[in-house]
Amino acid sequence: MKNCFEVDFVVLWVDGSDPEFVSVRNAWAARLGRGVPAGARFVQSDELRYVLRGVDRFLPWVTRVVLVTNGQRPAWLNSCHPRLKILTHREFLPTDALPTFNSCAIAAGLMRWQGLAEHFLLANDDTFIFRPLPRSYFFPRETCAVNYFSCYPDKDYACSEYGRQLLLLRRRLQNKFPNTDFPLEPHHNISGYVRSACLTARSLFEAEFSATECSHFRQTDNCNCYLFAGVSAVLGKAVWRPTRKSRWFGSDGMVWELWQDYAREIQKYRPRLVCLNDSDRSSMQDRERLNNYLQRTFPWKSSFEI
Repeated sequence: MKNCFEVDFVVLWVDGSDPEFVSVRNAWAARLGRGVPAGARFVQSDELRYVLRGVDRFLPWVTRVVLVTNGQRPAWLNSCHPRLKILTHREFLPTDALPTFNSCAIAAGLMRWQGLAEHFLLANDDTFIFRPLPRSYFFPRETCAVNYFSCYPDKDYACSEYGRQLLLLRRRLQNKFPNTDFPLEPHHNISGYVRSACLTARSLFEAEFSATECSHFRQTDNCNCYLFAGVSAVLGKAVWRPTRKSRWFGSDGMVWELWQDYAREIQKYRPRLVCLNDSDRSSMQDRERLNNYLQRTFPWKSSFEI
């Protein structure tokens, strides 16, 4: 395998505490008859700073960071960094899809951005790198990514909106590729993709992805990156691999809610990748605890900060 191919680290970010953003979001929610949405997914706890600190130290082989925003920029960000591209939604989404408050829509449109590297990692601002990772963790071969997935055999997916979305997406994949097995739940963390395979997925499900792009808010029938992963595997440009949970050898990507005792669990399992998920159940005290924990865990300053 060549070790010199370029890899973009793409991270989706929004400052949901910005009063102007809140006003626009609420106005669009009312316009579409959705009511005022819960704001937990948009609360700003400065997580992006620590995501980039992890990238800077633990993924030195990343060629460029692509920060995807609605036009906002963190005050502390070094916007002139030579390895940083600030990409706004208007650069790749149709005009009638803007403004968007839907991460599924953003991911759907992102694949058509001509500047995206053939190999890229996709992250949210609540996904953190805790330990060094080689390029081969995400790309075992230059033409192939790893689709990490989680196994929950007793989970009732029909009882949650996200679970129903996954069930629908798997049916779409199975209808297109009969007699092919698709693990149901991709891990909720940083994942690697090969862009050419994602473009094939877009062409196979063009109507579904186009409808997703125009969903200003997330809906159960939206496409997400599970379709990209599934088609990539069928094309031979990805392999399915389960995440591990091991105290002694470290674990793959793991997820905790902010109200859980994640500090103890992280110390126990030593995960490489961690998602610390905010939700409507999280309190402001939980978010303050998160910020203090991140400051202790990532105390250094990255090159992406002023």
